[in-house]
Amino acid sequence: MRVLLRALAMAFLASVLAACATAVHRTMPPAAGEWIYVLGSAKEAAAEGRYSDADRALQDFMLAYAGAPEAREAAYWRALLTLDPANRGGDTRSAEKQLEEYLRDTASTLHRTEALTLDRLASLIDSLGRTHRISISSSDAARAEQAEKADQREAELQKEIQRLKEQLDKATAELERVKKRLSEKTPTPH
Repeated sequence: MRVLLRALAMAFLASVLAACATAVHRTMPPAAGEWIYVLGSAKEAAAEGRYSDADRALQDFMLAYAGAPEAREAAYWRALLTLDPANRGGDTRSAEKQLEEYLRDTASTLHRTEALTLDRLASLIDSLGRTHRISISSSDAARAEQAEKADQREAELQKEIQRLKEQLDKATAELERVKKRLSEKTPTPH
């Protein structure tokens, strides 16, 4: 009898566990199952340098499952991949917008601390880029001004050289006239 009760208890426990697993599986939102696949695909595409494919997959997921917690996380991952220095199509402005969108949604932000840090880094990178462009622009303007001054100085020197040549030609001509007059006035010894 004890063996029978134990067998019945085990059968009951097994059926309860199976029912729980089935209930959990049935109640798992469709976005969660799809999210695992989409995130894996996006990471794989990024690892292969196909950032636009990764971004497109994440964006499509966000549109298909708008409002789902996983769709909110897709905004974070889009920003992260946009900031990747290997992503030639990425830019800090887009990443900042994506991070701000992610942070605006206070419902469920799994990566809130990371997103805040990335947002500050993106802002800093953008600021440094603007400063660098201004510096280059200033340097280019300074070089252009120096080149223009050098060209002006060269033109002035060319004019001065031309003026000195003309003076030398006049002095040479005057010297020749003086030599000629002197040779005409000098008596020849007999």
